Amino acid sequence: MTNTPAIHLIYLLGVFTACNCVAEEDIYGLSLEELQNVTVTIATKTDTQLKYAPSTVSYFSRQDIRLLGIETLSELFAHIPGFYPMYNSVEGNQSYLITRGHPQKYANTLLVLVNGQRLNEDYTGGINYIDRFVSLHNVEKVEVIRGPGSTLYGSNAFNGVINIVTKIENNIAVAVGSFDRREISGGFNYQGDQLSFGVDARIYEDDGDTLGNVFDRFNIQTTTNDAHKANQLEAYLSYAGFTLRNHYFNSKRKNHYLFRRLRDGTTHVENKHWLSRLEYQNAQQQEWMFKAGLEYSKAKRKSLSALELKGAGPFTQADFLFGENFTHDSFRANIDYSYQLFAKHRVSAGLEFVRSQVPGGYLRSNYNIFGDLEYFGNVVELTAPEQRIILDNERRIEMVYVQLESVWNDQWRSTLGLRNDAYNDVADKTNPRATLIYSPNERHTFKLIYGQAYRVPSLGDLYDEESGLTIGNQNLHPTTIEALEFVYQFVGEGFSISTSLFRNDINDLIDFRVDGDNVFLDNIASNTAQGVEIDWQLRLFNKVQLKGFITHLFSNQTHIEEAQQITPSDILVPRTYSMTSLMYYPNKNWSISVSVNGRSAVEVLSDKDSNTAVSAAVNYQLSDNMSLSLDINNALDTEYSTSAIIPFGEKNNQPFGEYQARGRNVSLSYRYQF
Repeated sequence: MTNTPAIHLIYLLGVFTACNCVAEEDIYGLSLEELQNVTVTIATKTDTQLKYAPSTVSYFSRQDIRLLGIETLSELFAHIPGFYPMYNSVEGNQSYLITRGHPQKYANTLLVLVNGQRLNEDYTGGINYIDRFVSLHNVEKVEVIRGPGSTLYGSNAFNGVINIVTKIENNIAVAVGSFDRREISGGFNYQGDQLSFGVDARIYEDDGDTLGNVFDRFNIQTTTNDAHKANQLEAYLSYAGFTLRNHYFNSKRKNHYLFRRLRDGTTHVENKHWLSRLEYQNAQQQEWMFKAGLEYSKAKRKSLSALELKGAGPFTQADFLFGENFTHDSFRANIDYSYQLFAKHRVSAGLEFVRSQVPGGYLRSNYNIFGDLEYFGNVVELTAPEQRIILDNERRIEMVYVQLESVWNDQWRSTLGLRNDAYNDVADKTNPRATLIYSPNERHTFKLIYGQAYRVPSLGDLYDEESGLTIGNQNLHPTTIEALEFVYQFVGEGFSISTSLFRNDINDLIDFRVDGDNVFLDNIASNTAQGVEIDWQLRLFNKVQLKGFITHLFSNQTHIEEAQQITPSDILVPRTYSMTSLMYYPNKNWSISVSVNGRSAVEVLSDKDSNTAVSAAVNYQLSDNMSLSLDINNALDTEYSTSAIIPFGEKNNQPFGEYQARGRNVSLSYRYQF
């Protein structure tokens, strides 16, 4: 295995070279000191200064996202310390997200919120089956918990929580770029004394990159492409403390890998997701806050690919086509209340009720796969009651949490929390957390963080039947994590750094158990990871800023039951990964950024080499209401791959499971604000 420690050494040079530079707020936005005093809500559900948040929190403003050229949720992952997306360009079924050394399909150990509402669905527990192309074009800010968050947010807030907060503005934007990219977006917003409303829409399409030297088990093609479309709609209405907000996400892709197979011209998949939330919020200055909400979520996935070619086995009349049509529904009601007690303590509590199910779970094929494989002549959806591939069992959850935030004096603070989730179909879970914060002065802050979290078995994990994908197991236990973290933060006039030492102990990992001829999901493994995250910002010169992070795993060990064959995380995950961004502001109208994303070797990839990818963004303000942006991903046109958890097959007598990244991707956008 080849490592390139020199690359990561270069990334760290700025960490130990602090300078005193004069902040220019009109160019940089917030100074480093002011950034630490930004108010965030994700760590406590109450307003808390970033430096005193009882979790390790990352914060991205609208300006950060624009200056760095971050366009989608997937691109944002690469800028979050501890996160590394092992995603191909279309993020197929077997790609995954790494959080602090733990790789997970569908990103189901990360909870993603959009304006406080869950994007995760309960069929997989993750986000990949819903919409993998969430645009950040109208984002106001993004707040991230790095580490457990189940004490506030329940299942899937396992190793991180992201809340995307949007802001609709009066604007229209167009973009063109590589791979015949076409994009248009726009918004309209009205703000009155009590009444406000707005709508924002985005339409995106590209023809994809041509990817060569691919693996095809049919030996028909040596190239493919990764074309995709993505549409997004948001609308809100707010009056007298009530807000009704709706989101719609739709993505389509064709060709590339589906069910670990290539079949250009046949393969396609479409995801749809609707989110609606009605919320009422009332507050009495700093004394108390009351919030209540009702949510509805519906997700659909429809797919088709070729599993076998004409002439293979009984498929004499045509290729054997196979696909799915899944629907997921969720209803959620919650109440949150917070009260300032004796000036030094804040008590918060909440209740939540959930009903979730998969009312539609069917297969599509041109052969009768539930009969004698007779040929239908066209693709038919198999919807008879006995042909359901996911049992329509309703999941019900009742939750209660309580939290105490205390300011003991100018130097010491603490947060204690406890949450219980009661399920009708799996074991109940109780998750505590405790944080102690010591801040001797404005420059230095120390945090000791302890937390537990869990990922409940998804509806697919429990109730999948003959789907051709998994066999469910209704005796599964939740996967749990116990995390301990020590954080040191330093903030100077021109330099800030946060160092987090963490240890995660994960138990009851769910994967495939092989028992003779039977293969089904079960709790068969555990994992222990220890590492460090270093997150830093530096004002080098008057108009130059450097920021980035490096994550290094001291150890990452997966313990698998004897005789079980699954892919351990230590060969899927790079030992070191990092991001460094250099931002230059020639004047108030221009900004230029260059970002370098690096990782050490990954054992399962055929080249086993480290990788470095470069992106860049140039922004020019034409006038007060017009701007141009040039974004370049993979600017050096580097050839590299990311790994799959399950191999696609064998190539040159070796397991093969690699997704090629897109080549250089250039886009030019124009935005007019009115």
